[in-house]
Amino acid sequence: MKVILVGGGIGGLTAAIALRTQGIEAQIYERSPALTEVGAGISLWPNAVKVLRKLGLEEKLRSISPETEDFALRRWNGAFISRTPARELERRFGGGMLLLHRAELLDVLAKSFGHSNLHLDHCCVGIEEDADGVTARFSNGDAARGDVLIGADGLHSAVRSWLGHDDTVRYSGYTAWRSVVDFDTSAIVAAETWGHGKRFGIHPLKNGRVYWWATANVPEGQDNQDQHPADTLLSLFKGWYEPVGSLVRASSGSKILRNDVYDRDPLPHWGRGRVTLLGDAAHPMTPNLGQGACQAIEDAEELALRLAREPNAAVALRKYETARIARTTSIVLASRRFGVLGQVRTPALCRMRDLLLGLIPSGVSLRSLMPTVGYERKAND
Repeated sequence: MKVILVGGGIGGLTAAIALRTQGIEAQIYERSPALTEVGAGISLWPNAVKVLRKLGLEEKLRSISPETEDFALRRWNGAFISRTPARELERRFGGGMLLLHRAELLDVLAKSFGHSNLHLDHCCVGIEEDADGVTARFSNGDAARGDVLIGADGLHSAVRSWLGHDDTVRYSGYTAWRSVVDFDTSAIVAAETWGHGKRFGIHPLKNGRVYWWATANVPEGQDNQDQHPADTLLSLFKGWYEPVGSLVRASSGSKILRNDVYDRDPLPHWGRGRVTLLGDAAHPMTPNLGQGACQAIEDAEELALRLAREPNAAVALRKYETARIARTTSIVLASRRFGVLGQVRTPALCRMRDLLLGLIPSGVSLRSLMPTVGYERKAND
């Protein structure tokens, strides 16, 4: 069997590696001329780490991730709402958390897969399916034929559109800024901090770097008009506890990314025939639970196992979809709800929110994470 993967991001690369471990040939076609991620970090929760462990990648990824003591939820003035020891994630869920630069994660995945089957600068412009296989056509005139085609091409997926899913993206109501900056991490606690219609996340990375992100409730479509993002952020987060201001000021001479935050309503089905979707192409979600990449990694494992066990390609893809749709739907909607909670603007509601969250025992909070981050596919499913 030969699988054509349209999209060479985290989901596409992981799927290709997982397929290869099952003895299935995979070819990746990526629209960008290079695999790059500028100024962005990523957290991988235990549910994804356990998949990467099975693929033989955990040790390498852990070597480029810092040892994290705690994860905290804080108020805008620095007061702790809750703290979770990182070692509890390993103990309870069978895998710790990885904090990585996206570019470094992509590099590890690409090197593991190998560049000979990774085709860059290939933008998919057409798909043709017949009884014997499926063909992808690209804007540069190339074509690729395989037994199965997987759209792993992100939020604005060309494969999703070809499948007839003409739903529109949904604006969350808030925009996000992101950056990675050189910074002293000795006193940094990995944390997400909540204010009034604003949040700020801080994640230490390896080699004296910090990944930070910020959100604020603003009208849609202003992200391309923000010519001085550091000044915008210093104004928005004036008076917040340190090192919020210092991180923004340290980033003023580097690239600060700003993007409005979108998701889509979950689909009742993803593909047809020999074609289906994976990752953000199938179930784009807001980043509030840190599960976008994690769910794509879970998809990759499920896809590879279904194709390896079922000789009929179309049947295998429908079984893959059946196994994944209910779970990813619940996480899309949970992430959406969590974002609404985090972006509450009214001061009185914020105080009530923070008080109630602070009253939840850490053991209860960890148990609530089990269905999402404690997930592991059963070997005999």
